[in-house]
Amino acid sequence: MNSTSRSTPILGLEFVSLASMDNGGSSKVLPLPITRPVHIVFHGVAPFNHGHYGLHFGLADKLIFLGSPTKLITGFFVDCRSDSPTYGVRHVEKFHPITTEMLCIPPGVGHAFEGLEEIFTINAYEALLPPPELLITEKNPWATGADILNFAFDVTDSELPRVTPNKFPASQRFYDLLRDYQKETLNLVRHDYPITEDVILDDGSAVKLSVRKPIDKSLWPDEWENIENISGLGWRRHYIVMGDDHTGYSALIDPSPLQVIDHGTAEYSHDAYGIHLESEDRLTFVGEESRSIRAHFIDCRLDSPTLHKECSITFHPSALKFLVIPPGIAHAFESIEGVYTINRPRRCAGNLERMEPGNDIIDWPLAARPAPILEIVENDAPLEYYHSLALRQQRFLSENDLSSSALSVLLEDGHGVAIRLLLRKA
Repeated sequence: MNSTSRSTPILGLEFVSLASMDNGGSSKVLPLPITRPVHIVFHGVAPFNHGHYGLHFGLADKLIFLGSPTKLITGFFVDCRSDSPTYGVRHVEKFHPITTEMLCIPPGVGHAFEGLEEIFTINAYEALLPPPELLITEKNPWATGADILNFAFDVTDSELPRVTPNKFPASQRFYDLLRDYQKETLNLVRHDYPITEDVILDDGSAVKLSVRKPIDKSLWPDEWENIENISGLGWRRHYIVMGDDHTGYSALIDPSPLQVIDHGTAEYSHDAYGIHLESEDRLTFVGEESRSIRAHFIDCRLDSPTLHKECSITFHPSALKFLVIPPGIAHAFESIEGVYTINRPRRCAGNLERMEPGNDIIDWPLAARPAPILEIVENDAPLEYYHSLALRQQRFLSENDLSSSALSVLLEDGHGVAIRLLLRKA
């Protein structure tokens, strides 16, 4: 599939269309075949506007906005790149959240938004590095944790920053190292995301001032919350960085490619259980905090101490945690319209030479009992597996149009042997 883009007066600032496939009703599945870290940014429910511009020196924002399709967002942009042919150009863009569209903001382009309350943003950012001769020396001016410059929203043209952003795309190895670093450090963060400004002191010298506020973790979910009755099923807290008491981001740093499911606005509930044979779902649900979702589970794992145990729960969307569903556990959701699910599944069973993660699922009728008994052969995928899988998915998306997600049913042939039949809409 060839993606299309909608340009703006600022060079490189554009909206890019993304591939998606039907998932029943008005629901869509959006594949994101990347292995680098991704952020889910949450903005609270109170009226939200940045009040100042921010620009990155070495991170290119890749933003997908999730929220009511009637919501109006206003973006303000100004080009601060010293070598850009559009330096100094300002642009205002009014738009609605569209799941299948990504806003790309190059480093060095100042940006601010209004109307982000009740909006969630997926940032699949890309890193660009300083010149190699500076990167590993004391002269290196850049780090991912000190990447942003904030400046006044009412800045005049004569006071506009003039910056030289990084130019060299980071390698996959960089993202792997960044993932390891974030695993070690993000849980240790004790302050909000900083506001950073360049300040001129009385003696004329320039310094970079960062203002940080201690965070209150009392409202955070537990690191792990087991769901009663079924072994291994539960909620895990994300790596979280707060902007204030109600805004911030969750870092999704697992290396597997992502799926974003837009469940649409029409009434939507699953008409069958889904059971993965090889993958562990890791589901983050975002949407209105007051919305109630009902989930039903059956343990179908042959060797599980809770085989054929069932349970149902009611929960609310939260960007702070994700639902862990090991392979072999049947699951179905009710009243999930108006909710977005971000899945970064872990491959942990089956033959790793078979890279068909979307086809590892069985659909089982909601009322059918007894539930199946499935042998799950544990087999954790190494990092290289996810890199290879993402490349295959990228190649497939570039060469093919998507149709719909598959329906998989379990049948018996004439000899009583169980077979799986995959059905996909043309």
